[in-house]
Amino acid sequence: MKEKYSKKIKHETTKLSPYFKKEEAKTIKVETKIEQNLDGVDDLLDDDLRVLFVGINPGLTSAARGHHYAGPTNHFWPCLSESGLVNRKVTFTEDVNLPSLYRLGFTNLTARPSRRQSDLTLAEQREGIPVLNHKFETLRPRVACFVGKGIYEIYSGKRCSTMGLQPKEHNIKWSSGDGETVMFVMPSTSGIVTAYRKSDKLKFFQDLCTISLLQDEIYSLLNNQNHIKLKNS
Repeated sequence: MKEKYSKKIKHETTKLSPYFKKEEAKTIKVETKIEQNLDGVDDLLDDDLRVLFVGINPGLTSAARGHHYAGPTNHFWPCLSESGLVNRKVTFTEDVNLPSLYRLGFTNLTARPSRRQSDLTLAEQREGIPVLNHKFETLRPRVACFVGKGIYEIYSGKRCSTMGLQPKEHNIKWSSGDGETVMFVMPSTSGIVTAYRKSDKLKFFQDLCTISLLQDEIYSLLNNQNHIKLKNS
């Protein structure tokens, strides 16, 4: 079923032309019908992930293919492959294996697929905040990486003046009481975002790799110290 929808999207998109408004309207109508029939993309989660990537919501192509960041022009997978977070080239078809292989997970603030982010209401997006915080608190990812400045501003309710690692006061403490998830913001990896070139986006992925390794080391050190204290008490 998802494969059929994917073919429909590709077929209709190739016919889109700014010179034929009727054709454009037809495309939007078809995509809206497809959107209503698509499920979201499943979360890919595990305990103690190095990085939990947080997207705004699945696009139509991702929903049709059943994988995260599956659009053909999305820079996510090429940048991830060169980031140091993985040791080989990976594609969207392998997303399901990344929690176990590399401790990298995927979720979205909003589960419902849409053609554009603007198709989601602000209230609908904010509804996902408590659910997302619960994932941070219970699954203990070392870093929550928000893929897009706009989504982080919706989540935090504050203006994000600088991307990258966010101030410590924005961290989410774990319900286990032995650590916290730090917040990291990168530009959207969508190919339609032209304010950043792929090389610029890659730099954020590389910084993310460094920070996730550091957070992992900090947690391991604190955890070892707590074990020593318990053993000596």
